[in-house]
Amino acid sequence: MRGAGLAAVLAAAWLLGGCYNRAQDVAQLARQHAVAAGRVAMLECRQNGRWWYEFTLDGKLRRGMSNDPAGCQARRVGDAVPVYYNPAHPALHRALAPAAAYEAEHGFYVPEWLWFGLGALALPLSALMALRRGSKN
Repeated sequence: MRGAGLAAVLAAAWLLGGCYNRAQDVAQLARQHAVAAGRVAMLECRQNGRWWYEFTLDGKLRRGMSNDPAGCQARRVGDAVPVYYNPAHPALHRALAPAAAYEAEHGFYVPEWLWFGLGALALPLSALMALRRGSKN
């Protein structure tokens, strides 16, 4: 039983360790970036402070989302915004300054698959517990 308990603890630590996002791509953006002129394309401030931006680079329209509740209220569709992008990898871009984007994106987070996994386990575990209680009576 000790081995099974240790294995469970190690598995949980491994899973949770995978939930730490070092945001390496944004750290790279902080080291190497250029700035393009963008504009606010859409706002969703009431629910979670997200807003979308778009900019054109090398003739290609690119879009991105910014999760910035404080800044969302101050923006209007069509407002000009600076977009920071990696010249070597233009698909990597943010409308927040790279240092601020790194602070917002690195750290511990709970991935969506974990929420669904916990939800999927709740029903069978509650049924198993009810069966065990029923067999003891």
